[in-house]
Amino acid sequence: MHISAYRAWNRESTYKPLLLLIAAAVGALVVRQSWVYMGALFGLCLVIVWPVLASLGVFALLVPFDSILVLGHSDGGTTLTFVVGGLAIAVLLATGIGFQRFVMPPKAALWWTLFVFWASASALWAYDQSPVVQRLPTMFSLFILYIVASSYRLQGTEFSGLVTMTILGGFLAALVAFHQFYQGPVVQDTRGSLIVGNRETDPNIFAASLLLPLSLAVGEFLAARALFRRMLMLLAAGAIALGVFVTMSRGALLALTTMVIVYLVKFRMNWRVFVPVVVLGVALLFSPKLLLQRVEKTEATGGAGRVYIWQAGIAAFKDHALVGAGLDNFPLIYDEYAGAARKFVGLHRDPHNIYLQTGVELGVIGLTLLMLAITWQLRLPNLSGIESKRSPTELHVTACQAAAWGMLTASFFLGMLWFKAFWLVWIMLTLACRESMADSATSTLQIASRHSIAEQSQARPVEFP
Repeated sequence: MHISAYRAWNRESTYKPLLLLIAAAVGALVVRQSWVYMGALFGLCLVIVWPVLASLGVFALLVPFDSILVLGHSDGGTTLTFVVGGLAIAVLLATGIGFQRFVMPPKAALWWTLFVFWASASALWAYDQSPVVQRLPTMFSLFILYIVASSYRLQGTEFSGLVTMTILGGFLAALVAFHQFYQGPVVQDTRGSLIVGNRETDPNIFAASLLLPLSLAVGEFLAARALFRRMLMLLAAGAIALGVFVTMSRGALLALTTMVIVYLVKFRMNWRVFVPVVVLGVALLFSPKLLLQRVEKTEATGGAGRVYIWQAGIAAFKDHALVGAGLDNFPLIYDEYAGAARKFVGLHRDPHNIYLQTGVELGVIGLTLLMLAITWQLRLPNLSGIESKRSPTELHVTACQAAAWGMLTASFFLGMLWFKAFWLVWIMLTLACRESMADSATSTLQIASRHSIAEQSQARPVEFP
């Protein structure tokens, strides 16, 4: 079936038989009071009408809530976002194959593929195989979702809807965190985050998950023409920024600075960019006073011990430089090199840096593959021939670029590599570039068509009465 078949599917005549079947099913379920099946039927209807938004859109909306949406009573259980991500893969595969909506993935996908398979192969020589095996389901699910989503051809306003749901997820999560910080429980020395019962999100991870929604809100403000939408996007950006500030994450502050620099470079000090920057400044005024105190104590505490962890990690990297110690084995290897740091900060510590983590766990080969994948992702807008920054689709690309640089900055202080927020950035950047390319191609065809009509009218012979 060609993509025209997908358009035919959305015609009213196609829906009539389906609506009759759904109405009959709803009537039967109501009579039997099967509310669970009723909910499943409602979800199926949403998937049929809006396959992208009902799958990938819901996944993007839930990413900031990832750590607290755990199914079951155990903290190490399956998360709701994992289930939604699996359903998103199934829906995109079904509609992509059925309606021929798949295209070639970006060149970066090759390097991500090699990186993921090298990471899984490290089980053969790992210091301890059990961490590798435990990481495989998460790693492959994120990788498959990236491959499927980045190869999917969106239509019409699907990407705009995806952007809106991503912003909405960040906005809601920021509001909850802000409310809990001032009205409810807080975590880790009065740092804000998301808390549900005994489950809590690491404040640094939570702040990093808000970078993409914040950047997209700024991009939507720059693209909006209606005053109401501009004000709405400014409100969303301000609220998300407050959510970042209450976490008091110093890495997130540096990431926000990086994102601001990207916008300023892209728009060459355009006055419109300064409006969201001012909003960020105002949000910073309402941030907790402890945020500045944490910044001032960075050097004294060694970034909460990160500097000393990195010193031990560098010593471990020297001994495992070629192929590494195995995926997710950094905490185990760290115990053997903790004494190499100038200060002892405990055992079994996380790397707090995806680049050092990859170097120690996967060696120079794995680190090279990671850097090549990231480099090709960042080059994607240039390879796509996207130069202007004024149309809405191209502003989406700029927003995703800023979020990508912000995520890479935050990842210098956090182990973000196998978190959903990290991979969602690359999915959105790929889809934004493809959307902009399609928009440019459509504009080119329209211009060519107008020129052709003008030439034909000029070449038409003049008939005298």
